Amino acid sequence: MRGNLRAALITTERFTLEPLGVHHAAEMAKALAGTAIYKYIGGQAPTAEELEKRYAAQSVGSSPDGRQTWLNWIIREQGRSIGFVQATVEADGPTSDVAWVVGEEFQGRGAATEAARAMAAWLRHHQPSVRITASIHPENTASASVARHLGLTPTGHFDEDGEEQWDDSLLTA
Repeated sequence: MRGNLRAALITTERFTLEPLGVHHAAEMAKALAGTAIYKYIGGQAPTAEELEKRYAAQSVGSSPDGRQTWLNWIIREQGRSIGFVQATVEADGPTSDVAWVVGEEFQGRGAATEAARAMAAWLRHHQPSVRITASIHPENTASASVARHLGLTPTGHFDEDGEEQWDDSLLTA
């Protein structure tokens, strides 16, 4: 199933998760503007042109070597783009690393949690044995809260960027 896994439209009570396309770049540049978002994830607000290049690569759906499936969704609220969720599914094992970003203007209302839960449910439906992981900066309490709502727990292991690895091994054990 992994080889055929493609992002599909997902709906929640408040949001639509729309599969990513290059045409989302201009509106997402507006949604991702600001500086606070990048405090823990690094970088800076991308331009529409930068997002066009990024989205062109991501919307292909897999890494050039075929070892990863890339699933990306734009979070829409009443037709307006407010952020994104994404999952990178590894071909050599049922692991999916997930992430979420919601624009500053739209934070604090549970959007990341609702969208990430919907994405995780979709992943688990399409790959029941999937192990879900996330990388979270130790001071990013908002993302830690989202991860907990997904059933993820901190592992105590940190990557080269200083982010702690979280996973759902307690759910799948």
